Amino acid sequence: MAQQATREFTSGPLYRVAEALYRVLGPTAGFLVACLPFAFALAAGRAAVIWAVVGIAIGPAWTALLYATRSVHEHPERGAFRAFWRGYRLNWLDTLKVWAPYWLLLVAAATDILMPSTPLVLRIVIGAVAAVSTVWMSAVLLIVSRYSFRTRDALRLGLYLLFAAPRSTFTNLALLLVAGGVIYSSSELLLGLLAGVFALFAVTAAKGAFELLDEGFTASSTPKTADTATDTAASSDAAQ
Repeated sequence: MAQQATREFTSGPLYRVAEALYRVLGPTAGFLVACLPFAFALAAGRAAVIWAVVGIAIGPAWTALLYATRSVHEHPERGAFRAFWRGYRLNWLDTLKVWAPYWLLLVAAATDILMPSTPLVLRIVIGAVAAVSTVWMSAVLLIVSRYSFRTRDALRLGLYLLFAAPRSTFTNLALLLVAGGVIYSSSELLLGLLAGVFALFAVTAAKGAFELLDEGFTASSTPKTADTATDTAASSDAAQ
């Protein structure tokens, strides 16, 4: 009788809704904790150079969020918050190699755009380049969250996926536009609270991209995942 009641509870709609919320909110909580230095810098109104330094932490937090989002949907029995920190531990170094230079250049570009003396045409050009590079970096971070490619291969494959995986590319572009709208109409805090939802859309849309990489660019189909016995990952045998 008790087992039957347990099965009925865990198969009920309320339980499924709560479980779905936990899969999103658990990794989001980890993301917000990891991004606290950047949030404090924004709240304190620090200079752009401070934002550039503390904002470096956003990259590893985002790849950890992508990792955890995929992990808790493939293995619902695993803890979402724990999956986030495992993803952070696995990916932080690979992420910094691609994210830190990009982020510093992005902050420099944003500073140029906001300067009153910058010509309008130059602002448009810089903004367009920044938008395209952000979509490209989104693809690269998706790769880093799942595979252990060399840095240059991850960058090249991110560019490849822009054209080979249009669904993922358009989703990342749409998320970028929505993020800009949220910041413009509300605040960065609201964007942070929605990070788990954004990651869910990004990971779901990247399914085809992951399949392409699994089939054509990995030596074995053993990507980074929470059910491996050790922290091993797929290695690149192509992208050369």
